[in-house]
Amino acid sequence: MDGDSPTTFKGFTLAPFQRQAAKALDTGHNVLVAAPTGAGKTLVAEYAIHLALAAGKRVIYTAPIKALSNQKFRDFREDPEIQDAGLMTGDVTVRADARVLVMTTEILRNTLFEDPSRLHDVGAVVFDEVHYLDDPERGSVWEETLLFLPETVTVVGLSATVSNLDQFAAWLEEVRNRPVEVVEETHRPVPLRHFLYHPAVGTFGPKRLKSIRKKFGARKKDRNLKRRNDDPLIREIVERECTPVLYFCFSRKLCEIKARKTARKSMLTPDQRRKVAKIWALGKSEFDFEDASGSMRALKDMVHQGVAAHHAGMLPLHKEMVERLFTAGLLVFLYTTETFALGINMPARAVVFDSLAKFNGVEFDWMRTRDFLQMAGRAGRQGMDEEGLVYTVLEFDDVFDAPVQRIFDGTVEPVMSRFGLDYGALVHLHGVAGREGALDAWERSFAAFQARDHSPRREKERRKKMRNLVDRRMGFLENMGYIRGDREILPRGRTATGLHGHPVELTELLFEGVLDQADPAQLCGVVGAVIHEGRRRETWLKEGLRPMRVVLQKAGSVLDQTVDAELDAGLHASLKTLDPGMSPALHAYSRGKDFRDLEKYTSASPGDFVRTARIVVQSLRHLRKVAGEGWPELASLCTEAVDSIWRGPVDVKAELGLTDEEKPE
Repeated sequence: MDGDSPTTFKGFTLAPFQRQAAKALDTGHNVLVAAPTGAGKTLVAEYAIHLALAAGKRVIYTAPIKALSNQKFRDFREDPEIQDAGLMTGDVTVRADARVLVMTTEILRNTLFEDPSRLHDVGAVVFDEVHYLDDPERGSVWEETLLFLPETVTVVGLSATVSNLDQFAAWLEEVRNRPVEVVEETHRPVPLRHFLYHPAVGTFGPKRLKSIRKKFGARKKDRNLKRRNDDPLIREIVERECTPVLYFCFSRKLCEIKARKTARKSMLTPDQRRKVAKIWALGKSEFDFEDASGSMRALKDMVHQGVAAHHAGMLPLHKEMVERLFTAGLLVFLYTTETFALGINMPARAVVFDSLAKFNGVEFDWMRTRDFLQMAGRAGRQGMDEEGLVYTVLEFDDVFDAPVQRIFDGTVEPVMSRFGLDYGALVHLHGVAGREGALDAWERSFAAFQARDHSPRREKERRKKMRNLVDRRMGFLENMGYIRGDREILPRGRTATGLHGHPVELTELLFEGVLDQADPAQLCGVVGAVIHEGRRRETWLKEGLRPMRVVLQKAGSVLDQTVDAELDAGLHASLKTLDPGMSPALHAYSRGKDFRDLEKYTSASPGDFVRTARIVVQSLRHLRKVAGEGWPELASLCTEAVDSIWRGPVDVKAELGLTDEEKPE
């Protein structure tokens, strides 16, 4: 590793962009790496980890989704040069003092505010998928973390290709007070080849789209052109041996429907089926699951055909078995949602897009170029395939309307700031630097940096608007009894800074005496109602709310009043009201109901219940901590509530490969 530019690392010959990044890290620079999916960004992160550990420092690795966090945790545990790895996400904490700690960016931001001394020996932080900074709901947390992280910490940002990389790097260099090396790689190790598909035409190259539009234009009333049929595409891919395939659908239900349909016919040879059976048997022995009936039996039958689905609504154990089989090359078709493309290292021979339009949280719209390229980048296995194949299914209207050229070849969208300090951050800043500290944070934000190119008049208007918003938010916190005077933080404020997720909502329920009126099962239901955000058309057993009706009514009244106070302060309502959609199932599970019986209480998927239950557990643990000596009975109640639901699939020990001695904190 000596010299100006290392050429090898961990047995790999470094590509030029990896050598550039390693050299920059050797000289103490922060590094921002943007490269196509599969190009090898992770090796740069591992080099930064190596340098920090060699210097006796700890490392934090952040990721935007739990699937990626869990994968990195397992990878680091198995790395002989690391082994000592920990995990902190919104639903589990394991070995928080480990040398390499994988955590969500929210947890890191909260740690910076609540107890920054815990980071005194951290030498580097890796921000995987750092372009997530422009996520409308969570992006501000990335930005706040980059602002408040000690300047002595080396920052390594791994990003998909973005058009304003230099602008982002210039801001980062300004706020971090350290040079930032921009490393941009545009070459893909395995080039992509694109095809379009319509059942009336078959597969065709993008250059033929213009002529096909003309032909279809003359037959707009032909119903045959409007019938969807993907079967010929599936057959073609199989016959041409273009497998394995990642088939992206933007609907969980559609993933499952298509997987079941494809699995009607076996895609595997007898030898491959024997290998599937062996891996399945090993998993059954390791995780001790039953597969004689139910969802595990259905999954078993499907994977023995070489087909599976993968999405956030599945049980973690189901996803684990699917991922093992896909990694082993024993799944021919995997129908999955877009989160599979975020960082998880599971490439395929080909990728299929079920559509170029997806729901953006408000409406269906055409995909961003960046998102398309990130998913398409899963096609092509380095060292195995000469090219990756990307198929895009078009419906009749798509032939005319889909912005194919823009999505395939257009300029990748820039990263835009979503900065918007939440109430927990404002309480912290008030205590550290008063109201001016919050305004200073706004001035140092990427949002302010991006606005500098505006006219003086627009800049003046922006500053005025920013100051007005901070004043109103601070006024709300002062009226609610969280802060006072110049820099004083009151008991409510101190409690809020110790709660990671919905701090104002939980603080109000705590101080208004709602939580300590509940029994353990009711407490699980109430906390679940605070954190849960139901999906469209989700239903639940209304009768299941009766055992906690009184406490839910009191909680709802408190939160309604809190939202009213926010509106009275001249603010838009940002605080959450109760969503009881998961409460009947949480209450029943806490009272001892079997996991398999929960479908009577909620229409939510098993994976959604597990995820919600785990976040409830973490929220209860935080409540127990802040209760401390002031509310000893509540602290004891939180412990009982945690113990009542931390069982079965909610317990993460088996999923993360933990021993009986390694208990989540």
